[in-house]
Amino acid sequence: MKATIGRWMVALAGLMVAGALTVSGLPASAAAPERQATAVKVQKAQRTPKAQKARRTPKAAKAIEGKINLNSASAEELDALPRIGPKVAQRMVEYRTAHNGFKTVDELRNVKGIGPKVLEAIRPYLTL
Repeated sequence: MKATIGRWMVALAGLMVAGALTVSGLPASAAAPERQATAVKVQKAQRTPKAQKARRTPKAAKAIEGKINLNSASAEELDALPRIGPKVAQRMVEYRTAHNGFKTVDELRNVKGIGPKVLEAIRPYLTL
C-alpha cells in the first residue's frame, strides 16, 4: 500500500511539474524525464484489466439466498453470481431466450464468457 501511495505521489509531482511548465510556456519535456516515465507507468497500470478488477467489489460478498433458477432469473439476479459480470449475465438471458431455456446447467458452457472454472464456481448457486 505504501509503495502504491509513493508511486502516486511521484506521478502527481511529475504531472504537476509538466503542467506548470506547459502553463508557463515551456515545453512539458523540460520536466524531469524520470518523473515523466514514472507518471506514464502509473497511468498505464491503472488502465490494465487487472487493476480495474481489483477496484471492483468482490461478487462473493453479495449474499445469494437459496438457489437461482437459471430459466427465470433476470440479468440482475444472474449478475449477483460469483465471477459473473453484467455482460455475461445479459448473454445468459439472451441464450436462454434464443434456445427456449436451459435444459441442463452444463449448457451454460455455450455462453461466451463461461468456461469450466466459472461454471464450477457458480454451479452450487443454480437450479433449473
